[in-house]
Parts: sequence; structure tokens; C-alpha cells
Amino acid sequence: MKTNNFYITYFAKKHAKFITRKGRYDKPDGTKGKDFVSKNGNPCLIYWDLDKDGWRNAVGNRKIKAIWLNYLV
Repeated sequence: MKTNNFYITYFAKKHAKFITRKGRYDKPDGTKGKDFVSKNGNPCLIYWDLDKDGWRNAVGNRKIKAIWLNYLV
């Protein structure tokens, strides 16, 4: 099984600090996330938050680290 899970770190205005979340680009049911540039020129990533089980929007610069999983066959 291949997954696209990652850790994302970005500044969250709501919390007024940098946060790190475990996420994935698409919802487990297959609904796709989105990566785009806003009208104001800010990079945006809509991703599925695996910790909170809901969509999140990371606005601005972000750091993404892939989670590599090894499976025994």
C-alpha cells in the first residue's frame, strides 16, 4: 500500500505560532486536495489533516517532510 502522508509545518494565524501537523494531499476517500497561489500571491495548500480528521489550508511558506513507511510482504 502506497500513501502520500507527510508532516507539514507552517505559521498558523489562528494560533499565532508555527504548527506541525500530520497530513496527506487527498482525503482517504479519494477527494483531492489543492495547491495554488492566492490572488494576493500567497502559496496555499489545502490538505487533509490526519490528526484532526478534516481539511486544513496552509497559507504562506511551509515545510513538508514525507513520511516513508516500510511494508513487509
